[in-house]
Amino acid sequence: MTVIITRPAWTIEFENETIDRLIDKHAPHIPKKRLQEPKAIATAEELENFYHFRVGGAAHDLFIVQVVANVIDKIPDPELQLFLSRQLGDDGAHAENTRRRVEALFGHDPIDDIQKQVQKHWDFMGDIPRRGWLGFLAFELHYEHHIVAIGSLNRRLSRLYDPESSSFATARIIPDETFHRAGVAEWWLRKFDKASPTEKAELAAQVIEADEEVQRRRNPYLKEHEKVSRRALGIEVEGTGVIYDTWRQEVLSYFFDIPVSQLPKLVSIDD
Repeated sequence: MTVIITRPAWTIEFENETIDRLIDKHAPHIPKKRLQEPKAIATAEELENFYHFRVGGAAHDLFIVQVVANVIDKIPDPELQLFLSRQLGDDGAHAENTRRRVEALFGHDPIDDIQKQVQKHWDFMGDIPRRGWLGFLAFELHYEHHIVAIGSLNRRLSRLYDPESSSFATARIIPDETFHRAGVAEWWLRKFDKASPTEKAELAAQVIEADEEVQRRRNPYLKEHEKVSRRALGIEVEGTGVIYDTWRQEVLSYFFDIPVSQLPKLVSIDD
């Protein structure tokens, strides 16, 4: 029997409520609210750690810009193209803000270091984002949706921060990225909901296969990025991998009308 899931709208409230539910179920040792106010980075070691963390963040955003610029005219969907033009501009602005903040703090333009990190994304992602809309959707899921839980936990658990970067994130990055995730979900579901049950099953299987390939390719990067983030933000709480994994299950369940209990066994971030 086919189980039909009634989906809520994709909002930041939906994200936070789902992550809180997953924490209660799988990792109750993780606080759901900030326990203490973070302090501003100040020491030479803290600044050095912040440099690597922010260069990595700018590279993530610039990689999105480069992928979208590569594919925007190759998927013949004008509505998607208009949405992607917004995504491209937003993530470019995010990367540029980070670049200039790092330059102000360290006295040199980090663009070469940013591009070196971007190339690492191209190296492990290969041609997946350019494999038509199936590969592109898998890219969007990993670079927009699956990382939500990590970002949410970082904001809750961080003990160090840069006030100027934090202000820009609150005012611009968080609302922009929420808009991107909702936009991708709306585009996909318009397409998916028109398909027959057989076509839906085929689409789900194809995208989940691509999603799994991306997870395997990204795992070494995600593990290294977690270390960089923990050092830069002063995070001490352990055991967050289960929240990444279970949040990813929730995303795939939402996108493909498959109850979490009926999803295939997925690659874990800890594999």
